[in-house]
Amino acid sequence: MPRSSRGNQDSRRRTLKSLLRRRRLRTQEELVACLEERGFTITQSSLSRDLMALGASKVDGAYRVVSDAEEAGEAGQKYPTLGELQPFVRSIKAAGPNLLVVATRPGLAQTVALALDSMGMPEVTGTIAGDDTVFVATPSRRTQRSLERRFDNLLGEAVV
Repeated sequence: MPRSSRGNQDSRRRTLKSLLRRRRLRTQEELVACLEERGFTITQSSLSRDLMALGASKVDGAYRVVSDAEEAGEAGQKYPTLGELQPFVRSIKAAGPNLLVVATRPGLAQTVALALDSMGMPEVTGTIAGDDTVFVATPSRRTQRSLERRFDNLLGEAVV
């Protein structure tokens, strides 16, 4: 990569970081438009790479850069354990070989998903949460069954 491209990339990333700290930008289209206003032409794929390089993510519907201090504070945040999720969960059903559908009480799906993601369980590849439903992706049918048994043991008769 020529030196001028690298300098342009560094300058663009500094500008992007500044924008993310000062403004509430909700879409990548808004980010592209703001960068273009400042003289940077950028593709969506380059923007995605820049966001990843900056450690930016969407928080509360807007892109932002999480500072080192905020990351340290969030690292100490305590999420519910699997046992503490019992009152939130209504039922668990397998859907295909790599997916569990976890029905929660209304408004609690994101809490359950965040807790599952933060536990570091090998059975959980990732989650997607709505209002009262969490899709839990598992790496295999075997791990799906293992996670389903863990929930069944936890919930026992409490599942409604």
